[in-house]
Amino acid sequence: MDPATLRQLREQSGLRLDKEGRFWHRGGLVEHARTVAVLHQGVHRAADGRWATRIGKDWAYLEVEDAALWVRRIELAGTSLRAQLASDEWVEVDPATLAAGADDALYARVRGERARLTRDAQLSLSDHLREDGQGFLLQLGERGFRIGQDSGPEPVRMA
Repeated sequence: MDPATLRQLREQSGLRLDKEGRFWHRGGLVEHARTVAVLHQGVHRAADGRWATRIGKDWAYLEVEDAALWVRRIELAGTSLRAQLASDEWVEVDPATLAAGADDALYARVRGERARLTRDAQLSLSDHLREDGQGFLLQLGERGFRIGQDSGPEPVRMA
């Protein structure tokens, strides 16, 4: 396939990831579980800094409404957090990166990228959240980590 046609196909993929973590293709919800899993596993930054998803050797740009990475599960381990992403990958999360955003959503930094916690992941932290006169803290053992304020979706940036 010639480079111009391939570029056009990538640009006009019709793929969108909404603010609930659901994939859409040309206006239709992607519901097949394995397809959704593969799309999440392929999420990455393209060379030009935009979000894209990869299936095998092929990839296409992805319109991202809120966050491209999603924390499906989060576990406490002493004073650290371990998170399972929608891609099934487990990663370490610095509790100091937690931030509250619109619609009471919680976000964390994963490999320098903004990741949104699903409602289930947020609820798993509820027993460790404390409110003081300045806002909320995540209490892990003797340490309290202030919940910051999320600044919203990030601009396109180079990978």
